[in-house]
Amino acid sequence: MRKHICLKAVLIALAAMLIAGCSKNNDKTLILWTDNVEFASYVELFNASQDEVKIATVYKTELVDALDNLKDMRKPDILAGSYLACGMQKKYFASLDKVFSDEGLHEEDFYSDLLKAGKSGKTQYLLPVSFNLGTFVCDISNKEIIDQDSTLVTFDQLKTYSKSFNSKTRENIYTKMGFAPQWNSDFLYMVLVANNVTFNIEKETLKYNIPLIEKCYDFLIEWTNTINTSSNDERDFAFKYLYTPFNKQVLQQKSLFAYTSSNKLLSLSEDQIDKVDFYWFCHENQSPVLEDMVMMGIYKNTKNKSKAMKFISWFMNEESQEAMIDRRMSMNLDTNTFGIAGGFSSLIDVNEHVLPVYYKCLLAKIPESTLPKAPQSYPSTWPVIKKEIITPYLLNAVNGNKDTQGFASSYTNWINQNKED
Repeated sequence: MRKHICLKAVLIALAAMLIAGCSKNNDKTLILWTDNVEFASYVELFNASQDEVKIATVYKTELVDALDNLKDMRKPDILAGSYLACGMQKKYFASLDKVFSDEGLHEEDFYSDLLKAGKSGKTQYLLPVSFNLGTFVCDISNKEIIDQDSTLVTFDQLKTYSKSFNSKTRENIYTKMGFAPQWNSDFLYMVLVANNVTFNIEKETLKYNIPLIEKCYDFLIEWTNTINTSSNDERDFAFKYLYTPFNKQVLQQKSLFAYTSSNKLLSLSEDQIDKVDFYWFCHENQSPVLEDMVMMGIYKNTKNKSKAMKFISWFMNEESQEAMIDRRMSMNLDTNTFGIAGGFSSLIDVNEHVLPVYYKCLLAKIPESTLPKAPQSYPSTWPVIKKEIITPYLLNAVNGNKDTQGFASSYTNWINQNKED
């Protein structure tokens, strides 16, 4: 984390110098805006690989918001980061359809559902860069309980395995508890996503399907009451035993599963990963991709579209991405970061042929090409909305307080407070 903060600070500090220098020679140096610090290393590698195109990296916390407030700033040529799909209007991004003809990329090299997420109508405006999946971790010694060859785990399997793992004293106090949805707020949210609950913002109003939300509420309450007795039992157990990082929680043999994201798991050291086993969460034969999927596009008003295309063509190449990973590993550049831009690559071959070379734990564990299910388009403020509005009401639901109208009213209050600030 400190390395990320330091690198962000360096990028921000250099931004003014880069823009000032580039403004004198706009046609030679391209500007890439990103909220992902790893792109600084990727751009450096690209610049060293050829002499035709040079790129400068500028860090932006919220890319789409920054596009709305360009004013006298040097405009970007390329954008790469999370939550870009919310800005996929034609006023922001240029068509990328020619990358599949003039630049030699092939649609079949990408995960199809992720590629569709970068389209508006029939036009490709964004390309997926990387993604992460919901992941369940367990102690490797508990393979006997989780008796399956699959690399996937479903809701029903989680409940079955957890119930068989649970153990109580004569006084009905849990000494072991397999898993509880409320232990991880991201998993609570995943229940909504898996059941196709979507949230849309229309004229400062949060819209969603109330009957579908109620169905998810009932599902969570039923899980808690039938598998773990009550929400109070789940909370008491977590307070007693689950105060350590997710991987250590399962190693103490008090809980069977811990939920996390693929990038957090695969950012652990090799010694730490060797002690655990893991499964990708799956529902109806697909695994919902986490909503911060990284995407890349070309700013519509750039005068350097052809040169920007060359960078994208270079980036979306198996050899280039292997060089990116190898460079980080060999130079010890924040080796706690996983894969490409902090996740699985959007290129199937990179995941199947390159990642297992550097991450031995992924041998025979790479997700099937049809498994990832693209997230819906969310605004750049979604992480805050999810944390401050969605998650609290999901936790209340597990405790029996099914206030489906609370999402909308809380969002309205949140908007009003931010206006006042």
